[in-house]
Amino acid sequence: MQKLWRFLTSIFFILTLVIAAIGFYRCGAYVVNSFKTSTYQGYMWLGIGMVAFVIIALLFFRKNLDIMQTMTHEGAHMLVGGLFLRKKIYEFNAKSSETLTQNDNTLGYVSSNAKSANIFSTLAPYMLPYITFAMVLFRLMIKNECLPIIDFIIGFTLMFHFSCWKKDMRRDQSDIQRCGVFRSYLYIWTFIFFNLAIILYSLGGGMTEPVNIIQANVEWFSQTWIDIKWLISLI
Repeated sequence: MQKLWRFLTSIFFILTLVIAAIGFYRCGAYVVNSFKTSTYQGYMWLGIGMVAFVIIALLFFRKNLDIMQTMTHEGAHMLVGGLFLRKKIYEFNAKSSETLTQNDNTLGYVSSNAKSANIFSTLAPYMLPYITFAMVLFRLMIKNECLPIIDFIIGFTLMFHFSCWKKDMRRDQSDIQRCGVFRSYLYIWTFIFFNLAIILYSLGGGMTEPVNIIQANVEWFSQTWIDIKWLISLI
C-alpha cells in the first residue's frame, strides 16, 4: 500500500512540477513586462539586495556563513515540524563543519516526538525560504515609500537561501536520501518554482500600485488554472 501511495504521489508531483515550471515561466514574462510598464522598482531593489548579500557575505560573513546556513536549515525543520505539523520539539542543535570529527558528519539536527519522518518537515529546508517569506508578509504592513527598503531585505535574504540551497541540495544529503532522491527532487523543484513565482509576483506593481502576497497567490493560481485547462486541451 505504501509503495502504491508513493507511486501515486510521485505521478501527482510530476504533473505539478510541469505546471509549476510553466507558471514560473509566465512569472518571468511578468517580470520582463514590468520593465516595459515602468513598474520594475521592486525587482531593481531585489537585485541590489542579492548583490549586497554576496559582497557582505564575502567581507563579514565568511567565517560564520557555514553555521548560519546550518542554523537556517535546522530552523526550517523545527518551524515546519513544530508549528505546522504540531510536533513537540525536544532539542535543536547546529554546529560548524570545522568541529566535525572523523566519525561525525552531522552538522545539526532537530529532535522531536515524531515517530516517523514526514516528507514536508524533512525537506522543508530545501523547499521553504521562510526568512524571505517572513519579509514578504511584513511587506503588507509598510508604507509604499518604504518598499525599496523591504525589497532590498527580501533580495538579501533570498540570496542567503540560494547559498543554503547550493550547500544542501546534494544527492548524499541525509534528508534527500531518507525521502528518496527522485521523489525529493520532485518535491523540492515544485516548491522552489512555486515559491519564487509568489515572491516575484509579490514585488510587482511598482510603488504606486504595489502587489502584495495575497494578490500574488491569486495571480499565480489564476494563471495556473489557465495552464491546466491548456494542458487538458492537448490530450
